[in-house]
Amino acid sequence: MKTFKSIIYASIFAFISIIFIASCSDNDDPVIPQTGNVKATYRIVGSSGVNITSIVFYENNTIATRSGNFGAEWTSHEVENDGIHTMINATASGPSDQSTLKAQILIDGKVVKESPVSQGKILVTSLSLY
Repeated sequence: MKTFKSIIYASIFAFISIIFIASCSDNDDPVIPQTGNVKATYRIVGSSGVNITSIVFYENNTIATRSGNFGAEWTSHEVENDGIHTMINATASGPSDQSTLKAQILIDGKVVKESPVSQGKILVTSLSLY
């Protein structure tokens, strides 16, 4: 009977230890807040030869626009918005039908969301956090 109790106690201790170790795992993935303000960086990435010409995004919950010739990649400074206003749109032109463009939202330097790839000579991408 003593042996049986020892096995039960050892099993319970092992189970609790496994749960404790699993809950302490090192997870470096950024957490996307479900409410409140979000500090994020926007990135637009095009393939070789793409020229990003127009960018519209939210900064401090208000619309910000940029137009010009930004080349194949553009990155914002860190902006703060509430979650529903964390969004970006961009247009670009590419040299061929195989040209691509995508948008990314980064939190703590890590991509947390990425748009589907737009492909063609006229490129449009849009992305929101939620």
